[in-house]
Amino acid sequence: MSAAAYAFSPRTLRVWRDHRLSLAEENDGGIVGRFRFEGSTCGNVPLTLIYTARLAPAEAGHRIVALSAAPEPGDTGHTRMCSYFEGSGRILETLRTEQPLLGEPLAAALAWRPALSPAGCVCAASSRAHKWLAVLQTLHFALAERAAAPPALSS
Repeated sequence: MSAAAYAFSPRTLRVWRDHRLSLAEENDGGIVGRFRFEGSTCGNVPLTLIYTARLAPAEAGHRIVALSAAPEPGDTGHTRMCSYFEGSGRILETLRTEQPLLGEPLAAALAWRPALSPAGCVCAASSRAHKWLAVLQTLHFALAERAAAPPALSS
């Protein structure tokens, strides 16, 4: 797995994989990845969002079948984002329905180069794209490492 293929360093991807990403296998062999993003508003109020990516089984190229993001239950920081109070909370609908690379194989996230902003909030499209790039590339990194791992020995 080439580090050059990712927009983030292998070290960063490992930290995100180990501390922010959880994976669950579905009955059909698909994967659900959940990524916990901790950021802040422009007023430096902490916020936590949960990004969810549903993937088709490996035989289908781990095609992205659904994406969504929402505030973590109990989070109130999202209500302090300028896009939340200026847009009457419509940013929550945007987070729920914005699905970059929907229908594409997960590997497409390695070549995806949207306009990015590493801001801690998700008010601008470039900030949201930055978070989705981190989520999808961390998910790809985790699954690629898992696929490359030697099979466990059975006793």
